[in-house]
Amino acid sequence: MTSLEYLYYLGYSLHRKHRLSVRKRLEGRVVSVGNLTVGGTGKTPAAIAIAREAINRNLRPCILTRGYKGNGRGSVIVSKGDRLLASWSEAGDEAILMAERLKGAWVIKDSNRYRAGLIASNRDVFILDDGFQHWRLHRDIDILIVDATNPFGNGRMIPLGRLREPIAEMKRADIIIINKTRKKEDELEKTIRKYNEKAPVFYADYRVEGLVALDGKAISTDVLKDKRVFAFSGIGNPGQFLKVPGELGASVVGHKAFKDHHCYSGRDIKKIIKRVREARAEIIVTTEKDMVKLRGLLSDTELRDILAVKISLEVNSSEFYDIIFKGLGPEIR
Repeated sequence: MTSLEYLYYLGYSLHRKHRLSVRKRLEGRVVSVGNLTVGGTGKTPAAIAIAREAINRNLRPCILTRGYKGNGRGSVIVSKGDRLLASWSEAGDEAILMAERLKGAWVIKDSNRYRAGLIASNRDVFILDDGFQHWRLHRDIDILIVDATNPFGNGRMIPLGRLREPIAEMKRADIIIINKTRKKEDELEKTIRKYNEKAPVFYADYRVEGLVALDGKAISTDVLKDKRVFAFSGIGNPGQFLKVPGELGASVVGHKAFKDHHCYSGRDIKKIIKRVREARAEIIVTTEKDMVKLRGLLSDTELRDILAVKISLEVNSSEFYDIIFKGLGPEIR
């Protein structure tokens, strides 16, 4: 551990110790979804998938999220399961995406997840989005997601690497998901078992459900076949997103990657339009998370016909959900 990593970890450890000393418990099962690294490993799609399964089992889920870059103060109720009650600027792009995708689930944005949980009374299960390092709230199940394409970066902690905490801390996980792969990762499993011998390991990957227009209309992925596509995004792992149009039969002739959670401006739109023209692209695609921030900004531009790729996370076994919801309702097999 270098001196920079040591200083980071010292501050992190003190913060953890303080938060644990005042940890509180909600009435209802708390399921945390998180990771060890910064960047996109699939936490939000996993939270959506768990909440959706809870609804399928006639349970009442609530997602608790810090709403990264949302400027709303205190607890912001994003949805009570039927309609949006906040803007993306108040709640953050991921919170709005979760609320739009989940009819029947509460979504609340607050850096203090305990306070947020108290607002959503009579919930059967609370899903703690990005919660592996959130110490002030007790959780019943800790789910750790590991990105098969880049599990631990260079093995260094912030600021020299992508790790939020040492790899050995995966020992805390109750369930581990190896995401973004369709094959067994023997070497990665060996590394996981070095630090965690008991947690069941599941595999997951993304599935494209279709495309979504700016007005919310569902579009078949067939429109991309044999088309010249320009792709742009502001997500943690743009490389993974760029693979999607090609897998759907398109030819990616240009792309632009912005920083994760990028807030788009009119200047950005003009730059994208210029790049689209230069590439002679026929169709423009982005992610659902980016589309949340583009509505209202694109109505009078050439990007108004943009399409977002709708992606879901699929876990390879129903046992994953049976473990999470055991004892909460009738098990579906």
